[in-house]
Amino acid sequence: LVDDSAFFRNMLGPVLKAAGYKVRLASNAQEGLGLLRAGQEFDAILTDIEMPDMNGFEFAETIRADQKLAATPIIGLSSLVNPAAIERGRQAGFHDYVAKFDRPGLIAALKEQTS
Repeated sequence: LVDDSAFFRNMLGPVLKAAGYKVRLASNAQEGLGLLRAGQEFDAILTDIEMPDMNGFEFAETIRADQKLAATPIIGLSSLVNPAAIERGRQAGFHDYVAKFDRPGLIAALKEQTS
């Protein structure tokens, strides 16, 4: 999970852990990229779209440009869920795009991407 907000730490992380997922949090995109580039392996990457200094679209594009990381599924989370944003996410390399507060949708997306 990559985001700097308490939402991920306090709400989403516990929900995912309760669903059986191991969760590693990064407080921003640079920290997330550092974990990925250090060789840590992840079944999927969740990222917020609205982040400072590097938004989720830019984060996904950076991951897709790295051949070692390019195959890892990326799920974007956002409060902005409209056709234009979803298309922008697809172009950036997201495997799925889920509304931030749609917990069942997120669990379904994770199951689809990690099975």
